[in-house]
This record gives sequence, C-alpha cells and structure tokens, in this order.
Amino acid sequence: MKFGLQYHYQQGKVQINHNRFLDYTKDAEGNLIIDPEQVEIVKRIYREYLEGLNIDKITAGLERDGILTGAGGKWWHISTINKILRNEKYIGDVLLQKTYTTDFLNKTRVKNNGLQYYVEGNHEAIIPKDIYLQVQEELVRRRVVKTSANDKKRSYSCNHCFSQIIICGECGESPEQRSL
Repeated sequence: MKFGLQYHYQQGKVQINHNRFLDYTKDAEGNLIIDPEQVEIVKRIYREYLEGLNIDKITAGLERDGILTGAGGKWWHISTINKILRNEKYIGDVLLQKTYTTDFLNKTRVKNNGLQYYVEGNHEAIIPKDIYLQVQEELVRRRVVKTSANDKKRSYSCNHCFSQIIICGECGESPEQRSL
C-alpha cells in the first residue's frame, strides 16, 4: 500500500480530502476546483492578515459575520486560521505526505520529517504566490519576540499603527508597552 501511494506521489497524482477544505470542491474527475460560493473567505483571511489584524481578530470577525468553517461549524479556531495562512494548496501547489499513519488499526498519524513530494500547479490558485510569500514572511516577523533595553519581552501587537516601529528614547519601550 505504501509503495503504491509513493508511486502515485512520484507521478504527481494527488488525492486530497476536500470535505473540510475551505474554498475548494471537486469536479466529476476528482480534480480540485474553486467553490465560487466560498472563494472570498480565504481571500479575506489573507487580506486582513496582511492589513495587520492578528489571528484572534480575524477569527472574531468571521464569527461575527456568521461565516461557517470548512467543516460547516460556526466557531473558528486560531489553529484553523493559522493552517489556512500556511497552506500551500491555496496557491495551487500540494505538499504530499505531511503526515503518515504509524498504526493503521488505531489510525495514529504523525508528522513526517522524511521524504515528502511537492507538486506545483496541481490546481487553480486562490491566492497569488507573491501574496502567499508575503504572508509567510509576516508570520515569521510576528513570531519573533523582541527584548527591550530593560529586558521586557514584547511581541507583535496590531493595536497601534506604529507598533514595533516607534520606540521610546528614554525607556526603550514601544508606545503600547509604555502605556501599561
């Protein structure tokens, strides 16, 4: 079974579960196609993230507007938004064998740090590649925790337009940290 799957991956034949995959569905041949009723949801998530909103605020906005998740639920999780922002499928590519089953009886899956297959241009993209790459850079930038001159740790905040740009010359803190 494993060798059969690997052979298909090497040939670029992709099998993707689309039931919980936001903004895509499958056509009669089993190819991923964009779902015209949902296509704006992922675009909105990427746009709002690049506009400076954090994942909490994006989640709250989707719930407030009554937008359902890919599984049809009304409650969005931070991890869901995080996965959407990191998912290469939205640029039309597919990374195969991200996880693998260690025990088929218990259906135990683990992250694969070994051989994986990357298929470019597998299906129509929703997000342009340059926007996707900007989001990946922004994810890294926001993850970095900076330490100020007085050893206080600060991370990304979207509450102020000058967040992480303006720093007090006296104490070395950003305006949002100084007001605390």
